[in-house]
Amino acid sequence: MISTSTTFDPITLSILWSRLISIVDEAGTTLQRTSFSTVTRESNDFAVVLMDETGRSIAQSSISVPSFLGVLPILTKALLKDYFPSEEWKEGDVVMTNDPWLCAGHKPDIGIVSPIFYREKLVGFIGTIAHSPDMGGVLWGAGSRDLYEEGLMVPPTKLIEAGKPNKTLFSILESNVRAPLQTVGDIKAQIAANDQGIKSLHKLMDENKLSSLTKLADAVINASEKSMRQAISDAPDGEYTYAYDTDGDGLGNGCHFEIAINIKGDEIHVDYEGTSGAHPLSINAVLNYTFAYTAYPIKCAFSPDVPNNDGAFYPITVTAPEGCLVNAQKPSPLGARNITGNMLHSVVFGALAKAIPDKIQADCGSACWCIVLNGQHNGKEYVEYFFLNGGYGARPTMDGEHALSFPTNVANVPIEVLENDVPILVTQKSLVDGSAGDGEYRGGLGQRFGFKNIGDQILNISMLTEKTATTAKGLLGGEDGSPGSLQIIPERPFPRKGLDKLHPGEELILTLPGGGGYGKPENRDKTLIEKDRLLAYIK
Repeated sequence: MISTSTTFDPITLSILWSRLISIVDEAGTTLQRTSFSTVTRESNDFAVVLMDETGRSIAQSSISVPSFLGVLPILTKALLKDYFPSEEWKEGDVVMTNDPWLCAGHKPDIGIVSPIFYREKLVGFIGTIAHSPDMGGVLWGAGSRDLYEEGLMVPPTKLIEAGKPNKTLFSILESNVRAPLQTVGDIKAQIAANDQGIKSLHKLMDENKLSSLTKLADAVINASEKSMRQAISDAPDGEYTYAYDTDGDGLGNGCHFEIAINIKGDEIHVDYEGTSGAHPLSINAVLNYTFAYTAYPIKCAFSPDVPNNDGAFYPITVTAPEGCLVNAQKPSPLGARNITGNMLHSVVFGALAKAIPDKIQADCGSACWCIVLNGQHNGKEYVEYFFLNGGYGARPTMDGEHALSFPTNVANVPIEVLENDVPILVTQKSLVDGSAGDGEYRGGLGQRFGFKNIGDQILNISMLTEKTATTAKGLLGGEDGSPGSLQIIPERPFPRKGLDKLHPGEELILTLPGGGGYGKPENRDKTLIEKDRLLAYIK
């Protein structure tokens, strides 16, 4: 049996740490297998985080979206501070919110937090965030004009109180969404995931005679913090800057990012002074989301092998001018904030290339493209999501992978599932020859994806694309990847970001960007160049 002393020997700590990760992974599997929507079940657009009684993250599920991992502890700490102090939680409580400034940055992401009681004592919390199929308002994407058009916003509210469901809140949710079976079904799957995590944690505490999580949390958080601080202290002190432009609406109203990363000793401060103001499209991000997608690539660069928890992020601070693109305020629309968040790694790595060039990667070929379809099928209304990715950026010792997602890690919806759920036919899916950025290590290829409305009804569609007017930037002499494009047949105007309708017989062909190259092309191994040409990876 494990002693309840204030410290753990390295082997014991490693075993317990692995057990904690397996607990949240098991909870994540429960969420995935009991969910109703493809966005959770197939694309893994969720996260599970185990926290101590103060809201510090201890362990995070392996299959998780980085933004969710970063904001769940922020949410729980805010709940404890401003809404439900420790003494107000009861066993069997479940709190829900989708407030973007508390949770994951836009209304479709629902946070569900449950307290963990052990022998009648509050010892921690477990939380899930998952992307809801629908929260009402305009269809999810970049098409809303302000926050209020983006659907229902639920302030922190007890969805279940001491085991008793809040029927009023469930009724409000069911009455305000397009696909209530999917939306409420996913929320119940989140609750089930939390319950599974609590049961597994109780078993761990029983087996190891742990009366609380505090000492174990201290140990794993301190270990991660120590590793992160050591890695940062090995980098040269200084201020490192970078500027980066993105599509915006793709029609001339673009976005500009500026970043200054200050490394001093074992700490990093990131500032976005000079970044564009809020955009008319709903691609604006709130600061907690910006922190998550800034801290994550820093963690990947400096300490990629140590599991995530609060300690890894203690040395990192992030600021941005209030009201700018990455610190949006009400009533700025936020629906497609993922497009902005998913490009922050490009800005971070661009600056860090001057400090730690051997630990960063070139720009990836997309912020993840998102397509949402809505209509009637087999007598029921559906809201269906799927995601597409461009080429991965090249790395200091490796080529980029083709059509791979980063920094988000949402998975592809299988074509068979998509065609079964929605009256469409996938007409093509292939890699795009010559789309990779050349370099000592080349970027990954983008992909081409086509689909046609084969039903007899109009489909509502929301499009989120990026890098159709710009490109994935190469680093340290590497070349840019090729831009993406969007074509509709028969040809007519169609938004790169926004809402439209796909008429029966119409076909959309989406060509995603290639990833940027790393290092000068003349330094590339000649045998690899011949292979690239043979496979049409470069022009």
